[in-house]
Amino acid sequence: MSDFLKLATDYQNALIRQIIPFWLKNSRDERCGGYFDYLSALGEVIEGDKTIATQAQQTAVFAWLYKHTDNQSAYLEHARHGGAFLRQFAQEPSFNGYAEVDRRGRPVTPSVNRMGDCYMVIAYANLHRATDESDLATLAMQTFDALCQRRNESRDEQQRISGFRQVRHLGEAVAFLQVVLAIHPLLEAERARELAEEARHELLHEFLDRRTDTLREFVLPGGAFLNTPEGRRQHVGLTFRTVSALLDVCAEPDLTKSGTGRAANRKLITQVTTWALQVCERAWDKSAGGLIQYIDLKDQPSVFPDATQKWAWVQLEAILALAKSYRQTQQPACLTWLERIHKSVFQHFPDLKHAAWHVALDQKNQPLVSAKAMPEAESFACMRAMAETAEILRNLSANADRTKPGRTTADTAR
Repeated sequence: MSDFLKLATDYQNALIRQIIPFWLKNSRDERCGGYFDYLSALGEVIEGDKTIATQAQQTAVFAWLYKHTDNQSAYLEHARHGGAFLRQFAQEPSFNGYAEVDRRGRPVTPSVNRMGDCYMVIAYANLHRATDESDLATLAMQTFDALCQRRNESRDEQQRISGFRQVRHLGEAVAFLQVVLAIHPLLEAERARELAEEARHELLHEFLDRRTDTLREFVLPGGAFLNTPEGRRQHVGLTFRTVSALLDVCAEPDLTKSGTGRAANRKLITQVTTWALQVCERAWDKSAGGLIQYIDLKDQPSVFPDATQKWAWVQLEAILALAKSYRQTQQPACLTWLERIHKSVFQHFPDLKHAAWHVALDQKNQPLVSAKAMPEAESFACMRAMAETAEILRNLSANADRTKPGRTTADTAR
């Protein structure tokens, strides 16, 4: 049997000793507010603009860590710092978010998708949960309502436009499901269930290729197949992120209809666990270990130079999805893959010379960049995945102890 507690301790120690201190020490922009998007291996600032999605992700994860780990005031203070910058600079008065601002908060790039808005809702909702401040709940709901309105307008516009190809991206679809999970305590129960079902339907009926039971990264409106390199591409990290989000919905009673809805959840749990195991098989680098970034659904040669790169966030999203899948199904294959990826991650991603981890490796498992912070690194998805994985593994360890042969009722009671 696996030593769940040891695995959990590995993630907890990496997070508390290597990862979080780097961000608390280096990422805050004390002069202009918010956080620096780019940091060197030594924590030095690499000048650049500020991506709203990344600002919101850092705010959200530190608010989440404060609420779900050990209530350290430094985490909440760090999250409040980012939240103040978002409130002042991230949105138009209509609550439409920008994509990028400069260091001082002046708009640089308009939003071309809803990713920044999604992460802002999560940031405000997590801050509200951490502080119980009503103005944050109001701000979360106002940003969420504007997000829903613009998503509907975008769908309507795609139906009207003709003559040009319109494509949709899996990242935005799964981000919206994560938004529903974050904000549903603030919604009326029926609306929360309807939105969860809408988000789930989008993933299962538009992004899922039913013939192969695999998620596509890009689709045409309505889910039509796009026979281009992008349309045939399966994004490994986003697939695992989708698995995690769908499993979270299945585990949330408030978002599940009784009766047939719960039976459908059991079927979906089995289905998404199969996705996770299949993508492990296809994306695993058999020569050097680790999960590559992209798979071609028709096994055609890749045209993407970064297809075989190995990003830390992809590995950690995979481990989290497998931990959740094992908790729900007890399938031994989930645990086998979790341990295999875990071993590869802890062998190659920790930086033995500097704080924090390497963000990406090449096919030979050598670091691709020396920087430790950049928007593409999804550093805050890594932190959330580590924390959640550690919690799941600790719970699995406790459950295993309670069910050990020879343990008496009195022992269990104690």
